[in-house]
Amino acid sequence: MAALIIALLIFLPLMTLLLRARSKHGPTLPPGPPALPIIGSLHMLGRLPHRALAKLAQKYGPIMSLRLGQVPTIVISSEKAAELFLKEHDAVFATRPITQASAYLSYGGK
Repeated sequence: MAALIIALLIFLPLMTLLLRARSKHGPTLPPGPPALPIIGSLHMLGRLPHRALAKLAQKYGPIMSLRLGQVPTIVISSEKAAELFLKEHDAVFATRPITQASAYLSYGGK
């Protein structure tokens, strides 16, 4: 049991460092709250996610990034920004990521 605890105490900080180093070389995202290693920012949403997102928008602005689990997500919370993204740049945002759940529920996207 002690060996397992020691292994976890060594493994978890190393994984956190590796994930942070890898994420620094990724795309530049809008500001957002810091994320935990596995669950991201899911713990901040609570039972009323719309209210939590409104509070986060007051702190980080109308365009912010969250990490929902391992998925980086951009949240738009102003009418002007939503219109810009949905009307003027609609072709850029027309695709959706294929997740395992959506592939399973749609029989492989067919």
